[in-house]
Amino acid sequence: MSEREKGFTLLELMITLVILGIILGLGVPSYNSITESSRLRAATHSLNSAIQLARSEALARRETAAACRSNLALTACDFDPDWSRGWMVVTQQGTDLETPADVTVIRIWEGIDLVTSGAASGFVFDRLGRGQVTGALRIQNDTDHRCLSTNATGRTTVQEIDPGDSCP
Repeated sequence: MSEREKGFTLLELMITLVILGIILGLGVPSYNSITESSRLRAATHSLNSAIQLARSEALARRETAAACRSNLALTACDFDPDWSRGWMVVTQQGTDLETPADVTVIRIWEGIDLVTSGAASGFVFDRLGRGQVTGALRIQNDTDHRCLSTNATGRTTVQEIDPGDSCP
């Protein structure tokens, strides 16, 4: 008697590959959706952290502070509604948040590959932590939309919104 060779037959291997293909075909779109949703949550959290840091710095240093879009040189604010290039927290010693000599950069966040728009004049807080400029920032990808906003007291809120809705 001879021993049978151990291993898979070609038919068994093909059936296994077909089943694996079906499972991957069902799972990959769900995984992509979860990944995109996670990226959106992370960007929203980073922006919210920047706004809270700006308010905290305004209170601690007793001077105007802002969370704003970064200029190209990463030295001052650039007031524009597209925040996807990156943002920063600065304190203001002079008269203009867009002039590098008038601000001290506290922290810089690099750009993100998401649509981020609104709050063209940034989130600016006075030395008492009150919002000098109230605004809203819309962060979105293909499926999810969020709105990050501040009020006059400096309170920040984050909420999910429908694609057709505007930030409150």
